[in-house]
Amino acid sequence: MAKVQHETLLKSILSTDLYQRKQGRMVRGGTAASILLTVVLGCQALYHSVLLDLGSSIAFATVIGLIAVGGWLAYRAVNYRPFADFLIEVESEMTKVNWPSWGELQRATVVVLATMFIFSALLFGYDILWQWFLQVTGVLRLNP
Repeated sequence: MAKVQHETLLKSILSTDLYQRKQGRMVRGGTAASILLTVVLGCQALYHSVLLDLGSSIAFATVIGLIAVGGWLAYRAVNYRPFADFLIEVESEMTKVNWPSWGELQRATVVVLATMFIFSALLFGYDILWQWFLQVTGVLRLNP
């Protein structure tokens, strides 16, 4: 019986290995970029709200350090075996999607918008009807 070696999250974070680097490149790169963007925007908000009181050089060094750590964690997250397998499968499934043509997309958009306007008008009518009924019965009293 073969031994299965499980990789822990901490071991993966400290490692420099790439997991199946040729598979799922687009989704994994996009995910890493999204994580990094979130870290950068969080650091920018932290800089302007909390760190600026510490002095500009300390605040800047802290932000650069946090961005570097966040970048490394984003890079390692997409190479963590369970997460990387999920992202590889996502990219594989996305190639199987039957995307609509431009004409189909326009027709579907018109149907959705028309349905929304019809339902909005219908609900508005029901609202006016119930307001009138509740005013006539004395349940609702509106002051002019």
